[in-house]
Amino acid sequence: MQLGSYPVVRRDGTLLHLESPVRLLMDDNWQPAGYFMPWAARLNITGRIDEAVVRHAVTRIQVEGHALAINLSAESLCDAGFRAELTARLDKAPEVGTRLWVEIPEYGVIQHPAEFRELCRALKPYGCHLGIEHVGRRFDHIKNLHDLGLDYIKVDASIINGIDQDMGNQNVLRSLCTVAHSIGLLVIAEGVRCKAERDALPHLGLDGMTGPDVQLKR
Repeated sequence: MQLGSYPVVRRDGTLLHLESPVRLLMDDNWQPAGYFMPWAARLNITGRIDEAVVRHAVTRIQVEGHALAINLSAESLCDAGFRAELTARLDKAPEVGTRLWVEIPEYGVIQHPAEFRELCRALKPYGCHLGIEHVGRRFDHIKNLHDLGLDYIKVDASIINGIDQDMGNQNVLRSLCTVAHSIGLLVIAEGVRCKAERDALPHLGLDGMTGPDVQLKR
């Protein structure tokens, strides 16, 4: 197993955190989560994979010092054993908490709101940053965001791609930023592919971005 390292930057190009998606070595190839996580869900081992992700992330933060964002599966939300393992590991490394960004996919939050709320309550005392990734047009289905202790959302690449030309998605993004900012959330764009998209986002209210065309300011 290894964790990736992709910069998520603020409007001024400085580092917000490193996004660290998991990869598994399978048949001599490093495979992304989208390849193996559906099988892991069928085998009911997503919690074991997410526990390993947490272990790797804690070690990297301790060694490198950078803030890291890890992606946890929706299935792990419903695993009380996983939550206990996560908090136990943070108990042993309390200095890591403020540099650990934890995000859950939007569909998982919508399907398991009570479990997501419990995860937020468990992690907030450690200073962790809580977020929702792949946020799209179902954002209004997530109720009572203001009292979850959320810190940020990441907007799905399907909305971001071509945003410099797509007036409809520009309106969606402006509205989403207005709602998110009103409850104190950072809004981060996923999947930024070109300079035109990158240049358009700050004017629409985005606080940060990541993607193939996003580089850390030196």
